[in-house]
Order: sequence, then structure tokens, then C-alpha cells
Amino acid sequence: MRQLKIQNNSLNSNLPNLGILTHVEELTRYDMIYIYHHLKNGAILDIEKDDNRAWDENSLMVSFKGFKLGYVSSKTSAIIKKKMAQGYAISASVKSVNKEKYLPLNAMDIQVHVRSIA
Repeated sequence: MRQLKIQNNSLNSNLPNLGILTHVEELTRYDMIYIYHHLKNGAILDIEKDDNRAWDENSLMVSFKGFKLGYVSSKTSAIIKKKMAQGYAISASVKSVNKEKYLPLNAMDIQVHVRSIA
């Protein structure tokens, strides 16, 4: 039987980009009411560490053009924060919004993209 030799450098460059689907928590507590009409599928979002929440060491704030929307789901924020600490580039976009007619958003799913910088 023939053995296949794989070099570690070439293996990492061929891996697909990691995408994580999650939702935004505490959506109605912040600035969403001012900009919800601009949040469409594919809109680019910012994700940042939030050190002001001492009770949640893995909290990641989600914002859109400087407006705070809420926080990445607590179930996935630890994974994303670990990738940020390892030096991966993190970006996010709106995957879907749940809205009733004439009312602000009541749920929003986002897709977080994790890419190696090298």
C-alpha cells in the first residue's frame, strides 16, 4: 500500500474558511431600534471584545456602523473569542432577520467568518 505524505503548511492553506451560524442576544436592549431598517441579509457587522461585562469573560459585542446591537450567543462566543486570541481574522454578516410588519426586529441570525491571516 502506498503512503501519502502531507506537509503541514500545505494542509492548512487548503482548508476552507470556517463559518459559524449563531444569533444575537439582548437584541432589544440597545441601539437596534434606530437602525433596524438598514439590517438586511448580507449586511456587514462588527464583532468586538467587551471587557465591561465582568460577569461574562467571553462576551463579544455585535455592532453595525457604530450602533450596538447586542452580543454573540453565549454558546458560541467562547469559540470565536478563542480564535480571535489565536490571531484569526473575524468578520460577520447578517444571515437572516425575523421581523413582523411595522415592528422592529425580534430575532437576528448572523454568520461569523473565521479566516487565517497568513
